[in-house]
Amino acid sequence: MKSRRTLLLAFLLLLPTLASAQNFPSKPIKLIVPFPAGGPNDIIARVIGQRMSELSGQPVLIDNRGGQGGVLGTDAVAKAAPDGYTIAISSAGALAISPSVEKVPTTP
Repeated sequence: MKSRRTLLLAFLLLLPTLASAQNFPSKPIKLIVPFPAGGPNDIIARVIGQRMSELSGQPVLIDNRGGQGGVLGTDAVAKAAPDGYTIAISSAGALAISPSVEKVPTTP
């Protein structure tokens, strides 16, 4: 009886190890730059994207969405699927003041 209980306890303790996480990333990553191509944010994003691609083994797609002081690109990231495959690189200056000046899509 005691050996059964010990065996059951060992099985229950080892059960979580049977569930393994899937590899991440398993598809291309989209890096949105909410400013036009050729600017400082774009250059930094391309350097970071290249290194991310080397480390992850997946391509990193740079998507420049300039306009409205960074709000359009940030809105695209906010509305993307919450799966971790869409990220943004931006400067905080324009994005910090935009909600105070105008109604932006990502604020209530």
